Amino acid sequence: MLRKFLPLTLAGLCVSVVVASTACTPNRIGIGDDDDAGTDGDGGLPPDVKVGTIRVSPSTTDLTINGTAQTVKFTAKSDLLGDITDKAGWSVSDSSIGTISGGKLTIGSSLQRGGSYKVIAALGTSSGSATVNIKLIAPDVVDPSAPADAKDWFTGSDGGPAPQVTYPFDNTMMAPNVLQLATQWRAGSGQSVFRVRVAGPTYERNFYVGSSLCPSGQCTFNVDDMVWSAVGHSTLGQQVTMKISGSGSRGGIVGNSADVHITFSPEDIRGGLYYFSPTIQGIKRVPLGASKPVDFIRNGDETGCAGCHAVSRDGKQVAVEYGSGQTGVGSTVVDGANPKMRNFALRSSISWNFAWFNPTGDKLITNWSGTLTVRDAKNGQALQTVSSSQIGGAGGAMPEWSPDGKWFAFVRQPSLSTYDFELTNAGDIVVMPYNGGSFGPAVELVHGKPGTEVHFWPSWSPDSQWLVFNTMTCSGSCQQYNAVTTRLRLIRAIDDAGNPAVGSVPIELGQGTHQPNQSNNWPKFAPFMQNNRYVFIVYSAKYGWGFNSGSNPQLFMFGLDLDKAKMGIDPSFQPVWLPFQERNTGNHSAIWTTDVVCTTNTDCPGEFQCISNMCVPRIG
Repeated sequence: MLRKFLPLTLAGLCVSVVVASTACTPNRIGIGDDDDAGTDGDGGLPPDVKVGTIRVSPSTTDLTINGTAQTVKFTAKSDLLGDITDKAGWSVSDSSIGTISGGKLTIGSSLQRGGSYKVIAALGTSSGSATVNIKLIAPDVVDPSAPADAKDWFTGSDGGPAPQVTYPFDNTMMAPNVLQLATQWRAGSGQSVFRVRVAGPTYERNFYVGSSLCPSGQCTFNVDDMVWSAVGHSTLGQQVTMKISGSGSRGGIVGNSADVHITFSPEDIRGGLYYFSPTIQGIKRVPLGASKPVDFIRNGDETGCAGCHAVSRDGKQVAVEYGSGQTGVGSTVVDGANPKMRNFALRSSISWNFAWFNPTGDKLITNWSGTLTVRDAKNGQALQTVSSSQIGGAGGAMPEWSPDGKWFAFVRQPSLSTYDFELTNAGDIVVMPYNGGSFGPAVELVHGKPGTEVHFWPSWSPDSQWLVFNTMTCSGSCQQYNAVTTRLRLIRAIDDAGNPAVGSVPIELGQGTHQPNQSNNWPKFAPFMQNNRYVFIVYSAKYGWGFNSGSNPQLFMFGLDLDKAKMGIDPSFQPVWLPFQERNTGNHSAIWTTDVVCTTNTDCPGEFQCISNMCVPRIG
């Protein structure tokens, strides 16, 4: 096969690339144009030809899609071969946004989401890319409650009564796959039609709502899940603003709310939660993104209650305390999909109030009557016991093993409580090294003041460097269980050298706490970090949100920016209520795991299916 050549001067080099009738010209090399190669192939490039660095231009392109198709032409140049636009293989980081051929990117008018994407040119083993920022001006959504000409109600001047947004909270971080968003606001006087505008760098959309969704001036608009997913996935890692406008007549004066700022995490949140529900006296579980949980243990199976629990990182094992912990029924480890499958039978000789798995899931750290014990997860047998001299106090409770397996964090008790689950006047937040099966002495990070201020529920960040914990203020006897006067705090636990960060100052998580002294308890980190910076925390509290009054403990989630934590400032965002919950239940002690395991589809919520023993979202 003859090959044609594109010459490029390369000082002092003559390379024979094919055996053909074309001679090798001094100071030039060529790349082949294979007649069999497609437009976006590699041009039949001989394997011994070097491509070098590829640059795609323009390097950044900003497009606005507003019902009209757009086309952008890119060129690719190699620092060794010159213009290779027609030779390179072209692709887009997300093929759903459009088609590309020969450097020509075409984006259709029906695109449903915006975002930031990469256009990639590749030749041989080299590639280069450019960025395309697409802002989608999405079609208006007119709710059936609004008049068909609702848009015309907002052609008047500003200055009317301002609607007041009650939910979501300002400055939240949301995960794009946590849906069921109910926006709530108080209408301004005389207003009967409303516009909800969501706008960010790569997405903008208006929603129009009528007065039938605003009984007594209290408006609730449930955003369609598919639409809200498009908002979130169009603005990954970006901040959008939500503004509510109200009008009382067509072309009348318009009132505008203050902006509500929502930051979407850089990626979907993953994993699932196993949490205690006093309503069923047992444990529910839910993969994040589902609309409803499924019952895992009801009424403690035969024991009447099953509550305090730990879940292995992979979700395959759950350590459970049965019989409310005071009865001596016993504790065991059950299968993460089927709690009837127990690693060992219940007996009072193996009991704990709290437990945590090591990273590999073959061991547990447990506590009972102030004693910390490392146990075999298969049979519950004690392998090691921490001495009181190593603890440096009367006992320990609420232990959590660090994700890297090198540390325990726990609450040190200055004097033993009658019941570990209901700590009284305890305690200090401490960390203890665990090296090759050997304990080191506990190192205090936060000192408690019995009868004044005590600390509990320490939980490790995914990088094993930070602890989130509860602080309770009190006068007299501090009772931990369902404590009311609490708030959430963060402390650096392990420094960059791998040593306890003694002297670290706790950071008040003011935004994440939202309202202190509302039973803000049981904080737990998600096992994943995003962009090596962001992480989520789940906890329970009794405060209200929107028009929902606070009564039963409910689960809330907030984002955390660890870059800000390193600067010593509040790194937390405002929380979001997790919408899979029943409002009339009390929920707490949510433990986060990487996966929710299953044996059949019935083990998973309706939007999920059981594939390879994991609950995964259904497609389509």
